[in-house]
This record gives sequence, structure tokens and C-alpha cells, in this order.
Amino acid sequence: MLRVIAWRVLAAAAALLAVRLAADLLHGSIGRSLRGGAGRVAARVPHLPRPAPPLDVEAPSWLWPALAAAAVMIAGVALLSTIARAVSRRRRRYVRLRVLPYATDHADAFALARMYSALHAALVERWWRRVLRGQPSAALEVWFEGCGAGGRPGAWLAVTCPAGRAAALEPVLRAAYPNARLVAADRDARPPAVLLRLRKHAGFIRRTSTADRFERDPEPSVDGLLRAMSAAPGPALVQIALTPAPAGVERLAKLLFKHREAELSRRRREHAVVRDRSMVEDAELRGGLEVQHRALFFADIRILAPGRGDCERIGAALRARRAENRLVERGAALRHERLGLWARRLRRGEGNPLPGLGHHLFAPAELAELWQLPGVEFAAVPVARSSLPLAPAPPSVMRPGAGQGTLRDALGPVSIHTELRRQNVAVPGTVDQGKSSFLVASVAEDMCASAAR
Repeated sequence: MLRVIAWRVLAAAAALLAVRLAADLLHGSIGRSLRGGAGRVAARVPHLPRPAPPLDVEAPSWLWPALAAAAVMIAGVALLSTIARAVSRRRRRYVRLRVLPYATDHADAFALARMYSALHAALVERWWRRVLRGQPSAALEVWFEGCGAGGRPGAWLAVTCPAGRAAALEPVLRAAYPNARLVAADRDARPPAVLLRLRKHAGFIRRTSTADRFERDPEPSVDGLLRAMSAAPGPALVQIALTPAPAGVERLAKLLFKHREAELSRRRREHAVVRDRSMVEDAELRGGLEVQHRALFFADIRILAPGRGDCERIGAALRARRAENRLVERGAALRHERLGLWARRLRRGEGNPLPGLGHHLFAPAELAELWQLPGVEFAAVPVARSSLPLAPAPPSVMRPGAGQGTLRDALGPVSIHTELRRQNVAVPGTVDQGKSSFLVASVAEDMCASAAR
């Protein structure tokens, strides 16, 4: 909060300074300075002609009061906007949903990039709402429990988001994993004590690792991450807090990329003979195209474990994959461990109030290498999976307008038509597939129908 107010006050001071400089230019302050030092300039360079005196324009009497009122108004609006955003951020309620993947769900890099683009569209706010209420964020998490069910270590994945956006997250996840489910977390998860953060080493227009277009079925990076987390003596958490960047940042990325391209071309032409383009520079420019015309996120990568050494070992699994850019470590011992400024933010999975612009921007293709569901054949760490796919019933099935129905599919409750209930029903299946539950639900629905008559 103090950091936000400090930046707003600095912006107001800069506006006042700009107003002061503009007023001095109207009074010819630069001309007076030059005329005051004209003798010294003439002594050094006698052949230079003396510049003509500038026109002395008298500023109107109402200018200074108007500029002061405008500066006060700008500072007041900035302060009110800061307070409104802080209050809205404080009142925002976040929920944690556990990801239940299907046993054979698999997504390639392109499907994951579409998933992150859909997440950006589901979270981004209009610019005027962003100014007044701030931008809500979401977090993608990988949890490892030192002692899971049955005395074995276990892992699970989760997402956090504002309560009002929870319904939009499941379709976003199914853009890459059609049979994945989101269920409420059954307990209040508390992050470990030590925090380590990762960010880009160079500017954001230089990409980190992305999937190779010519690589066939690569191993998901989360598999190696889970192996590194399982080596920790206690619970561990990897949390990626994502805040959608506004459209202006995408235009800034385009300008920076053009500037970088022009700079490399200028270096080639500085010599007497124009040099050939370097293959390294060409690879860098091609990699930078991954962040152009894409939905960008402010991403804060957080690693929490019982000790700093455990955090570094887990972070090494994420930093191992690199391209033109790489991830570097940043500690938070003073702000988190001593002052506890990050505790509430980590429990909620909330992004930073003032995200970093230069080293925290990620494109969907880069995020696809940081968080995804484990591979189909991954078995090094137990991960809870669903054994049933999401199979919607055919259009001819009866969907009751009220009640729980006999069964539920991906779209809601389903039932048996009333005229078909007089016929026999066969319920084959193996153990623990829901045969008895179906019969109990069918009898309960018949009894409710009889009572309604």
C-alpha cells in the first residue's frame, strides 16, 4: 500500500515539475540564461553571431492558479484511485479449486497456449474498471505434501481466482484438457515458510523456454518439477500468480521489438563492409516473435519450501529449460520471513499490486512450459486422477427442470423419461462404479414424483 501511494505521489510531483518547466519556457528562462552567459560564449567563440532576443510573452494572471488547481486535481484523483483500488483489493475474496485431471488427458503446446489466452480473456478488465477497482488475478499451483494418504508423498494441482470468476475457470481449463474437473479444496492449505521468487534475467521481449515445434510428445516440465519437489523433506508449493496485462503493454512490446530489430540492423551497417546477419541474432529475433500479438501476463513465480536450499533445488527444475532468456532467483527474506508482508498474498494466490514491467511479463507459449498437468505415464509421485471422462448425454435425454435428477453429466442433471420408467432397467458395471447410487437416486426420484402428484 505504501509503495502504491509513493508512486502516485511521485507522479504528482513529476506533473508539478513539468508544469513549472512549461511556465519557465513561457517566460523565456532559457533565453535569459543564454543572454547572461553571452560574454563568455563570445570570448570562447568570437565568430558566433549573437542570438536574437526572444519575445517576452507575459503570462496571463490566471495561469498559475489554473495550473495549481489542475495539479491538485490530478494528485487528488491519483490518491482516490489508489485508495479505491486498495479497498477493492482488500475486499476481493479468493477461492482455491483443486484440479482433478483425467487419467489419459494430454495437451500439446498449442492447446496450452490457447488455454492461457482464454484465461487472459476471462480475467482481463476494461481500462476504466482497472483504474477504479484494479485487475483481479489468478494463480496456478503445484502442491506437494510430505506425507500423503497411506503414508506416501502425494501431489495435487490447484487454481485460485476471485469467487466471481470461478465458474469461468473450468471452461478455460477444458480448452486444453477436455475431461479435467475443478473441485473445491477439502482443506485450508497453508504455504511453507521460506519464499524464493523467479523472474526473467533480461527484458521481456526475449523469450524463455518454449516448446520445440519439431519435438514429438515432449515430457511435460511439471514431471521434473514434481520429482524435485518430492526430494524436499516437507511440504512444498510452486505458485504462479498471473495478472493480465493491459492492451497498452502489447503495443509497448511491439515498439521494443522494432527498436531491438533496428538496433541490430544499425550495428551491421556501422562497418565499411556490411556484415552478414548473425544466426544468434536471427534466433533471438525469431524467439521475440513469441511475445508479439499475444495476450501477456504479469507473472510472479513463487517457490515455497521448508528451507532455502529446498527452494533452490525446486527452482533449478524450472530454470533448467531456457532459450534466449533465462530465469534468475530473487529472495524475499526481509519482506516475507521477517515482516510477513507476503503472507496474505500467498494464502490467496493473489498477484502483486504493482507488478514489474520489464522482467515479469510472460507470453502464453512461455507459461505453457511452466505449468501443465503431469504426463499420462508419470508415476514417480502419486497424483490424484479421475478414472471417468466427461461424456455428455445425447440430446434426446430428459433433463429435469428442478431437482438433482437420476444422474449428472458434464452439462447438469439427467433423468429417465416418465413413459420409459415402466420398462426394465439394467445397470451393469464393475465395483465402485455407481450402480447402487443410480438405483437409490432412481427410487428417490420416483418417490418425489409420486409425492408431487
